[in-house]
Amino acid sequence: MKKKLIYLSDLTHNGLILSSNVFPLSIGLVGSYLIKHRKDEVKVELFKYPEDLNNALKKQIPDLIGFANYSWNFDISTEFAKHIKLRNKDTVIVFGGPNYGLKDNEIKEFWKKNSFIDFYIAQEGEQAFLNLFDILNQFNFNKNDLKSKSILIGNTHYRDKLNKLIQGEVLPRINLEDLPSPYLMGLMDKFFDNKLIPMIHTTRGCPFSCAFCSEGTSYFNKVYQRNKNLEDELEYISKKVQKIKDLFISDANFGMYKQDIDKSKIISRCQKKYNYPKHIHVSTGKNQKERVISVAKSLNGAINLAASLQSTDENVLKNIDRSNISIEKLSEIGKKANSKNTGTYSEIILGLPGDTKKTHFKTLEDAVEIGFDNIRMYQLIMIPQTKLNTLKNRQDYKMKTKFRIMPRSYGLYNIFDKKTMAVECEEILVSNSTMSFEEYLECREMNLTIEILHNGKIFLELQGLCKAFNLSWFNLIFEFFKKRRQNTYTKKLYDEFRKETSQKLWDNKRSLKIFVSENIDSILNDEKGANELSLSKATAFFKIYPEINKMFFSIAKEYFIKSSIFDSILKKYLYELEKYSLLRKSDILINNDYENNFSFDFKTIERFNFEINPYKFYKNKKFDISISHNHSQKKLINSFYSEFGNNFDGLGRMLMRHPHVYKLFRKPRILTN
Repeated sequence: MKKKLIYLSDLTHNGLILSSNVFPLSIGLVGSYLIKHRKDEVKVELFKYPEDLNNALKKQIPDLIGFANYSWNFDISTEFAKHIKLRNKDTVIVFGGPNYGLKDNEIKEFWKKNSFIDFYIAQEGEQAFLNLFDILNQFNFNKNDLKSKSILIGNTHYRDKLNKLIQGEVLPRINLEDLPSPYLMGLMDKFFDNKLIPMIHTTRGCPFSCAFCSEGTSYFNKVYQRNKNLEDELEYISKKVQKIKDLFISDANFGMYKQDIDKSKIISRCQKKYNYPKHIHVSTGKNQKERVISVAKSLNGAINLAASLQSTDENVLKNIDRSNISIEKLSEIGKKANSKNTGTYSEIILGLPGDTKKTHFKTLEDAVEIGFDNIRMYQLIMIPQTKLNTLKNRQDYKMKTKFRIMPRSYGLYNIFDKKTMAVECEEILVSNSTMSFEEYLECREMNLTIEILHNGKIFLELQGLCKAFNLSWFNLIFEFFKKRRQNTYTKKLYDEFRKETSQKLWDNKRSLKIFVSENIDSILNDEKGANELSLSKATAFFKIYPEINKMFFSIAKEYFIKSSIFDSILKKYLYELEKYSLLRKSDILINNDYENNFSFDFKTIERFNFEINPYKFYKNKKFDISISHNHSQKKLINSFYSEFGNNFDGLGRMLMRHPHVYKLFRKPRILTN
């Protein structure tokens, strides 16, 4: 019997920079499960890059092609699906993934617009895809005959011969131990190309019911663990990787479960044996923080401890079916994490039901003062399959939304022999019953201020000084925010950010797509990209940092003068600290060496994270200090260039993706005493 040719694709846009730079784990799992059960009946190939898929299609169109459907690749996937349908109407086209509503009105609208799709697999896909394959086989892969019978297929939706929507029963969740590793099967070998980052999973599901998250539904509330083949899989990946030293783990709460202790030991053994992974991108557990800290510590600083606050306002949290642990407890956890050299971050969403400018600013203040290294600030996205995204909630909270281009998710692609445009967009909230559009814009400007001054410990020198004298670090940041338009350079920065934030919004997907179509050449050639927060942060750090540094230290001087601690020694310290800060960070990716003389022992001060009283480190005479990158920093800079390129959009993504940019700051070396 001739094997059926199956293509599975999880496409990424790949203009100046990849929109999704991780291995296609989801289709790997679907493919490996199918091969495990039907090895003699199928030939499976996976695809990530549009050109790779196009080249394969031009050689041979498969019997069945599956597309992983996420918000960042839906349009490009549908463009490929349409062209395949025109070339070969017999090819079975299957979509699956979370970018598909499960409410009646959402499902009806989806099928109205996407009639070229034959089947959609909702919820988990491995068993459902196998079942669909078996039933298609029963009908000799004649999908029309199958549809004429209106057969119910678990987790699968389709239109029958009479155009009636058929929805199969919801299948039981799969046991992760039954899933073979796509890595160990060799399915992922083609993706070890020094561009993509390996991704694995050790759990599936989330016990929490957050209304804004697609995993907050009851279907995903039971968590399944995976231990089988994990060590073999990580060994396999560790041997295959070359320049890439990162690892993505798709778990929702890594470190929260007892099993994660053993998993962390496996990863730690790989680190010792292969020097991989050095950086792990994963969402850590929302509860059991002591265990999470212990797991993080065992991984040698490779992961950051997360506390996804979203908001610290009780009314907002109630509206989204969420509760946070106390600010005092979070602060205690943050201190413990920092004492163990474990990075920390928090996530905050702007515009949740009941959110106001005041509550958003208060949430930012709480997160900053708790001591999180980085605060990831998101806008509320209306995501399918979430409890928040309902017509009732939209009406009750008077939600006003707009559509925007997803960063890096657009391009012109050859599909067969035709040049085709694809652009992804997302629906975001820009105002609600408690927050006007003008207040929304001001909150976004405050988000930018946090990005520039706080995230990545860019001004750790001043943050440490505030801590040493028990002064509010957030209040100093807020002073900068209030004066952001009093400087020519920063005024231009914030004006352009506000313009980008307010103008690149559309009322619907159609008008957005028309705009992109009419301006595609200029959009593709614009190396700034479409993420205004990333662009503005990169502008502040790489283009106008000397002005930012000068302005912030001037504001800091005024701030300390108003306190009772300011004197001649602190004045001298701030003067030299400003100079030292500038030399450490200016043109950070260029290997410049600097020499200067100082009255303070900055080499020792840095060991204390600048959380010191300047008096103790003041010298009566000047001494020379050399400030330069060390060998490991130079290697890290080269790895960043390899991963992100040297265009401006890539630099911005580097700052956002690798928030501990302070690790690149030049190091001091004392030349004279």
